[in-house]
Amino acid sequence: MATFKGIKGFTVQNLPADPLPLAQAQAADPYVGSWSSGGNLNTARTNLAGFGTQTAAVAAGGNPFTNATENYNGSAWTSSGNLPSNLEAGVCFGTQTAGVIASGNIPPNTNASAEYNGSAWTAGNNMSRGAGTTGTGFGIQTAGIYATGNVSGSASTLVEQYNGTNWTEIAEVNRARGGAGASQAGSVTSAVIFGGGPGSGVDAQTETWNGSAWTEVADLNTARQEAGSFGNSSTNAVFAGGASPSPKVAIVESWDGTSWTEVGDLATSRAYLAAGGASSSSGIVFGGTTGSPSNATEEFTAPEFVIKTVTTS
Repeated sequence: MATFKGIKGFTVQNLPADPLPLAQAQAADPYVGSWSSGGNLNTARTNLAGFGTQTAAVAAGGNPFTNATENYNGSAWTSSGNLPSNLEAGVCFGTQTAGVIASGNIPPNTNASAEYNGSAWTAGNNMSRGAGTTGTGFGIQTAGIYATGNVSGSASTLVEQYNGTNWTEIAEVNRARGGAGASQAGSVTSAVIFGGGPGSGVDAQTETWNGSAWTEVADLNTARQEAGSFGNSSTNAVFAGGASPSPKVAIVESWDGTSWTEVGDLATSRAYLAAGGASSSSGIVFGGTTGSPSNATEEFTAPEFVIKTVTTS
C-alpha cells in the first residue's frame, strides 16, 4: 500500500495551529446525530411508558396518575384507548399496533400486563414476579422480555419472557437495578440493557443478551437512570437524558456493540421520560420531568454511512 509521502513526494507536517484531529472530526461530523422538536403530547406527564418508532409511537400512563394513551404519527399526538387503570412506571415493548405493557404503579404496585392493538388495551396474564415497577424491556407482542426493576422495594435481577400469552422466568441479569434502559426494538435473542439504579446511586453497567445468557460489556460514559432508550439489537442502542445523579441531564450516548459514544444532547435536560425507535439512527423521546411534568417531544436523526477504504499500488 502506498503512503501519502510516496504519492505526493513530501512528508505531511503537523503545525501548532492545526486543530486536534478528534475535536475537528467531532465539530465537522454530521453522524453524531441531532435532535429536533416534534409535536407536543396532549397530556404532560412524567414516569410514563412508551414504545414504537419515530413515526409511529405510543405514550401510555404516567404521573400525575393517568390511564391516558396517545399515538404519534411523526408530527402530532392523538388520544387513543385508555389503559385498564391509572399506571406509572410500567414497561412497554412492541409496535404501535401490537404492543405490551407490564408491571408499574397503579398505585399500589402491580404485576399485571395488557396488550395494545393500536386503539384499545386488553388485560393479559400476570407476570410471575411480585408486584414491581421501573423495569425495562424489549421485543414484540408475541416474543418480549421484561428485565430488572424494583420488586418489594429492592432492585431486582429478575427477567421474564412473554410469548403472547404467558410470562416465564428465564436467566437473570448480573446486576440488580431499576430504571435501566434497553434496545427496545431488540429481539428475544439479541438486545442490550444499560444504566439504572442498583439501590442507592446510579449505574453505568451494560449487559448484552444472546437468547440464553447476559454478558457484562463496556460501561456507559455517564452513569444514569430513568432515561429514554431505544435501539434494535445487542449492537445498537441510544440512551437519552435521565438522572445522573443530578435530577435531570441532557446527555445522550449511542452504543455500537463495543463502546458508548456521546452524541448530540437533548435540547432540554429531563428525566423519567419515554422513548421509541427501531435503530440508533432514528428515534423519539417524550414526556418526563424538566422540574415539572413535560409534554415535549424530541426526534433524533443520525444518518447512516459507510466508510470506504481505498488502496493504491
